[in-house]
Amino acid sequence: MSDYLIDVAERGNLTEYSYVLSKVRDLQRGEEVVLLTQEDPRLLMDAVTLELRNAIYWDVLESGPEYWRVRIRRREDVEASDLVDLLTRDHVRIDRLFATALHHTNAGDMEAALPVFGEYAKRLRMHVEAENEIVVPVLDLPRSARGDDPTSIMLREHDEIVEHTVMIEEMVAEGMDDAGMIAPFFAIISAQLAKHEWREENNLFPHWMAILKKDNSLANELFPKVRRLVVFDPVHK
Repeated sequence: MSDYLIDVAERGNLTEYSYVLSKVRDLQRGEEVVLLTQEDPRLLMDAVTLELRNAIYWDVLESGPEYWRVRIRRREDVEASDLVDLLTRDHVRIDRLFATALHHTNAGDMEAALPVFGEYAKRLRMHVEAENEIVVPVLDLPRSARGDDPTSIMLREHDEIVEHTVMIEEMVAEGMDDAGMIAPFFAIISAQLAKHEWREENNLFPHWMAILKKDNSLANELFPKVRRLVVFDPVHK
């Protein structure tokens, strides 16, 4: 699909979204497409990106007034652009590791599941450390006495996910590595991750992004510190 052209210049507004989504949904690593449109593509591309959970990256090659040209690539093929982008990508990586471990566990193949689970647990702890110890002290938001503010929810859910991860690690360490016994705990973590990441990306990350956009010095301070823990390699694998 490399150098593929998506021409929506002659299409109506109501069909653009579904058409573009269908063309970029299966974009692979190393591929890129170019979108041609007669209208400012930002709202359209923001909607498509949200639908694909930030799996794509787009930038404007040519800005109107007659035509806009937008290059679309897999996000893994582009360096992280900011702190929130980096953390969102790490959510996806942690999800993939856990999903792979869960798949092997459900298949009864603990020999394949455990190394992947170990990598998931390692990456999870690094991610939690980055957010809890580096980001929150600098970008802390007002807290609620009820604990229902975005930051308190994030910290509490971090503790819960790590706690259940440790439970599985302890079971394995004690020799209880039967897939049937461990699978229910995997299911709990799977549900926790999905709920937690949705809340964080939609209720907390926008606040962090707003703060960082107003203060470049904070952005420049935090990004390299978090990147040392949350390492993302854009090289094709």
